[in-house]
Amino acid sequence: MSPQLGPILGATLVSADIERVRQAYCQQLGFTVLRTARVSTQLAAFWQAPAYAGQPMLILAAANGDGWLRLIQLPAEQSLQPVQPLKRQGWLALEVNVANVDAVRAALQEESFQVLGEPAFLQLSDAIKAMQLLGPAEEVSYLTEIQRPVPPFQLPQTDSFSGSLFIPVLAVADRQKAVDFYQQLNLAAPALLFDTKITVLNKAWQRPIAQQYPVATLQLAGKALFEIDQLPEAEPLQVAAGQLPSGIALISCYCQDIEHIAAQTGVRIYALDDEYYPAGRALLLKGTAGEWLELVQA
Repeated sequence: MSPQLGPILGATLVSADIERVRQAYCQQLGFTVLRTARVSTQLAAFWQAPAYAGQPMLILAAANGDGWLRLIQLPAEQSLQPVQPLKRQGWLALEVNVANVDAVRAALQEESFQVLGEPAFLQLSDAIKAMQLLGPAEEVSYLTEIQRPVPPFQLPQTDSFSGSLFIPVLAVADRQKAVDFYQQLNLAAPALLFDTKITVLNKAWQRPIAQQYPVATLQLAGKALFEIDQLPEAEPLQVAAGQLPSGIALISCYCQDIEHIAAQTGVRIYALDDEYYPAGRALLLKGTAGEWLELVQA
């Protein structure tokens, strides 16, 4: 059966200064502003966060033209829960395709992004070379160059300086519980479960550099995946009522049959008159680590 989920539509960051975030991505990573708007009352109601209605919102496109990054201005009366990068459950990182990770590193100026890990090949494959950054909204990004196919994974390649978001990385207390949740939504090939070294986590947690972590990957349509990292020591995700999560607020993912998922989960489908949702229909799920996932009708 083909995957029910995928590809990844995008990620949303909430910041008290989205202009600073915009400048960082546009000046450092080759993004451009695709659309300037404000959060509608309808969209704020969908998130159960009415204070966000009327807040400035930007859609940024990577150098490949994919408008996947959404920035939302934090309401003046709210404050963001502090983020412990790589030490909090929920959405841990955004894995983004790039043509040449060494070229990105050479062009990067660290006033906007902090380098957490220099370009290096992954233990998983010598065809995957990545670096890790901490961004201006306290988001962690893995910038990843795919040099050739890496079966059994279906991974994208790009000729652009920056490309699409293809793996949202999730930190959870219980890998199997999260796998079961996403497997029931995706209805495709079983997740791959394995242990692997994650250098950026070992640095963050001051652990032996060779330490391995229980990981799962779930193949989605459109050469995208979910990665699930078991990190039970990470602090739970906390979100105050009426707010969006800090750091990586939510991930948006296409689905093939939103009616089926609504019936399966009992979650209401919202009609949304917003260009970010091409078919105008979406539902909002909370995962096993409290992560927010928008499923958007393809």
